[in-house]
Amino acid sequence: MDYLAMTKEELISELKLLRGAVSTGKERIKNLNAQLITVRNMQEALMHVDNPKDFFQKVCDLLVEIDGFECAWIGGVESGSYAVKPLAVAGKCRELIQQINVTWDDSRYGRGAAGQAIRNGNFCRVADMAADPCYQVWADTIISAGFTATVAVPVRNEGEVVGVLQLFSTKNGFGSEEIDFLAEIVRDISIGLRSFSLEGELKQKLEHVNETLKKTVESITRMTEIRDAYTSGHQQRVAKLACAIARDMGLSKEQIEGIRVTGLLHDIGKIAVPIEILTKPSRLSVFEFNIIKTHPEIGYEIVKGIEFPWPVAQALFQHHERLNGSGYPMGLAGEKIILEAKILGVADVVEAMSSHRPYRPALGTAKALGEILQKKSTLYDPHVVDSCVRIFKEQDFDFGR
Repeated sequence: MDYLAMTKEELISELKLLRGAVSTGKERIKNLNAQLITVRNMQEALMHVDNPKDFFQKVCDLLVEIDGFECAWIGGVESGSYAVKPLAVAGKCRELIQQINVTWDDSRYGRGAAGQAIRNGNFCRVADMAADPCYQVWADTIISAGFTATVAVPVRNEGEVVGVLQLFSTKNGFGSEEIDFLAEIVRDISIGLRSFSLEGELKQKLEHVNETLKKTVESITRMTEIRDAYTSGHQQRVAKLACAIARDMGLSKEQIEGIRVTGLLHDIGKIAVPIEILTKPSRLSVFEFNIIKTHPEIGYEIVKGIEFPWPVAQALFQHHERLNGSGYPMGLAGEKIILEAKILGVADVVEAMSSHRPYRPALGTAKALGEILQKKSTLYDPHVVDSCVRIFKEQDFDFGR
């Protein structure tokens, strides 16, 4: 363009056009930047929000931060009906959305943008609601509130339309760029829905697995109790003490649950020991004691095929090992013994000494605590011993007999 040949008036007019173009370009860049930030924040929310309701609300809250998007809501299709239920609302129309009736059938309440988007499976845009006959049913609500334009985009989950995202504005006609942006938003919503669905399915499966494991442990414990009620009671008390020690040591809930399960099963190997030896009213011979000493290995063989989420079989195998290597069955020492086995070992000794045995009366808790303190750091882990003593002396632990 030859600016030198222009008159003053033509130059002024051209300058105004250039300024308008620059202003429009800046505004467009500003809006695109806001949209990019919204997408990023949505994706971040998806990583931190753990349920669909909160995620939907976060999406709506983010959308109304964009200039021209003055109201946003997400509606869900109700099973067995044509009703569209508000799941999240943000902006200037919170109360209005709760008041209006929206459906997705071909009735007068289903001919708006939301109903059409759900019914047709495609976006629906209305640039002038006041001039659209379909919107006269909401003349006293949406239109009277000053909103002039709306756009609705269907939300899908695994290909099926399950809801709608709708926006209202008093100044935005919702052009092609906004439509493309909202299409990206609902894709992220769909990903979120699938993620929550998979998470729910996984949670159900985990609950089923945990329930199965619980019943397995209960069945094995009952099997022991039928044969030898003393051993079963001992296992339950050891489990209780071991869990209390683990809590005092600051172990996680998962670790404590694993220790509880291991405590309930730690003497399951004694099912292979003749009942005459287990209930013998006098001290065991060397031969008989050697038979008793096989129970960690037998217990290991019984439970090793069960896929526990904790090292149950390993802890069963090691719970009679000692720090200095004098234990059995492998003579393991120090760090080669896992923490769960160290905790069970202390709890086992304290419970056994505190309780009645077929061949002797109970020695008492005081003597049991004296035993583990005397052999602390030699046979027993010092941190485990300190916690065990503390819960008896400071927390008034009781076996609950």
